[in-house]
Amino acid sequence: MKRMFILMALLVAVCCAQAQSVNQPGEKYPVYCSVKGYNFWGVGKVKVQLDLGYKSNSFESLLDENGKKIKFNTMMEVINYMAKRGWELDQVCFFTEGMTKTNVANYVLKKYITDDSQIREGLKTQDDDD
Repeated sequence: MKRMFILMALLVAVCCAQAQSVNQPGEKYPVYCSVKGYNFWGVGKVKVQLDLGYKSNSFESLLDENGKKIKFNTMMEVINYMAKRGWELDQVCFFTEGMTKTNVANYVLKKYITDDSQIREGLKTQDDDD
């Protein structure tokens, strides 16, 4: 009985120690980005909006170096664009939006960083002041 009690106490201590783990300075941690893609009528360029988690209910468009919205041919082109900037695909969900019941793909991307300033590295969006 004493052995069982000691084993249970040790197990609880190990679980509590893991739950209290906090990132140390310089240690990488994951951040997430939601990418919504629209392609009305299934023809033409894909409209893309990002949610980087800075504002509530605010999606941002990707801009090129001239400040114009980037037009993508497919969502895989968007995923590859983001992968070149350190993001990896985590999961994909589909939602139905609006009165027209438009199906919208929602891609969740993940990036490992050591500081929050790295979230937007390589990205220019409609809210950038540059």
